[in-house]
Amino acid sequence: MSTANHEVFAQAVSAQRKSKPVIVPHVIAGKEYFDGPLLQREDPSFPSVIVSGCHDAPSDLVHLAVQKSREAQREWVKVSLDERIARVAKAYDYVANKIDDWTVRVAVEIGKTRAGARAEATEVLELLKYYVEYSSRPGAFEDEREDDPSGLVNASVLRPYGVFGFITPFNYPIVQAAGPTIAAIIAGNGMVIKTTHHGPWSCHAVYEMCAAMDLPVGLVNIIHGADDPGRALVASDVDGMSFTGSVSVGQEIIRQFSNGAYPRPVIAEMGGKNPVIVTDTADLEMAADGIVFSAFDLVGQKCSALSRVIATPKAYDRLIELVAARRNKLVIAEPTVENSFGGPVVEKRAVERFKKVVEQAKAGGFRVDGGEVLNQEGYFVDATVISGMPADHELAVTEYFLPLVSISVVPDFKAAMQAANGTSMGLTAGIYTGDVEEARTFLREIEAGCVNVNVPSHATTGWWPGPQAFGGWKASGSTGKQALGKWYVQQFARQQSRKTVAGLESLLSE
Repeated sequence: MSTANHEVFAQAVSAQRKSKPVIVPHVIAGKEYFDGPLLQREDPSFPSVIVSGCHDAPSDLVHLAVQKSREAQREWVKVSLDERIARVAKAYDYVANKIDDWTVRVAVEIGKTRAGARAEATEVLELLKYYVEYSSRPGAFEDEREDDPSGLVNASVLRPYGVFGFITPFNYPIVQAAGPTIAAIIAGNGMVIKTTHHGPWSCHAVYEMCAAMDLPVGLVNIIHGADDPGRALVASDVDGMSFTGSVSVGQEIIRQFSNGAYPRPVIAEMGGKNPVIVTDTADLEMAADGIVFSAFDLVGQKCSALSRVIATPKAYDRLIELVAARRNKLVIAEPTVENSFGGPVVEKRAVERFKKVVEQAKAGGFRVDGGEVLNQEGYFVDATVISGMPADHELAVTEYFLPLVSISVVPDFKAAMQAANGTSMGLTAGIYTGDVEEARTFLREIEAGCVNVNVPSHATTGWWPGPQAFGGWKASGSTGKQALGKWYVQQFARQQSRKTVAGLESLLSE
């Protein structure tokens, strides 16, 4: 039976908690390594239960992974684009058959609800299909060129960089590693994946997926650990880096990759302090629904999560009451509880960060709805609404990655737009308004990569692959080209313009 059935899911999660922890190896050129100190991963719902573990990879092992990937990439680069695409597509059936297994991994390591965990596993299959389809389109890797007036023949093609590294986030340990890896290998690169130590078993699924693609041994290698292996990967001689995580870490990687003999590409999706504007003419019931879902889905541990509401005066007071009432009905519990809306935060440090923010809000005299550390064994905190602070207050502009949303009032729509754009980040944003001109101005002036207008149940969050791409502006993204879209795979390659004499034109597309 499938984990789409909650009872089956709950039984599988309970059984896994009783099983021996899964200790995943580093895998380099097909060989398993268990080098480095053991890091145990607790179930955040029941921290007394160790569900998985990995070893903190030493730097020499990280460099070996890059070396072996480079050796395999020299063979992979000789494989045609059509054949690379066909090899990647071999993983379709494998992924389809692993959805139930991966759902359980994410539930016990990250604490996601059944719906959230299963959606992550299913999304990998969608990524495979879309990136294969996008890359198969005519001209995806080769420009159509005009006749050369010199009488020579020419072509403009995309060629791989060599080896990419990727550092994974904890909140989407499978899908966030799968996307860059699929893109990199279609484009002809090797990949070294550094997993999150909060979800090593989940992220290891991406290596297992690649093993089903009939790739050269060593093209994709995986290393595990905390921060040090990531630093070693950034300091290595990889030809490019893909990163999903905080703005501060992403910017440091970009700075490092801009130094040296030449700049190397960094494809980074970083944080967001995502606003929604609610104006006097908005449908406040709809707005409240969208705010609660977007702020508290995955208990706020999403870069796309709504974390600040900017309301105009006639909407403000009523909106607070509507959001507070909805927040109060949310069930925060471990994944096997069938009606749970959200689960635990990732670790004890997140709980301490939550307590500090709530204390600061109360000390400032602001209204706090929620704000409690829940009386459960795991790392459970209440979905919390903080209202009354100015729109530019520290609490309203700092990303906390927690189930916290602020509600501030501003004098008018113009001030709301200024506040919405008033941070260095620009990932997602939304508006609820009954005024078409306000909506039009919002779309023209908002500085964010993913935007929603009057969307029921979704104030700011991103969407499923295909219907909408995903990425940020300003400090939330490094390229301006978004993941889940038709231009993502091409970022893992660089353009080369070629010219030769008639009769040798077949060489140009190789």
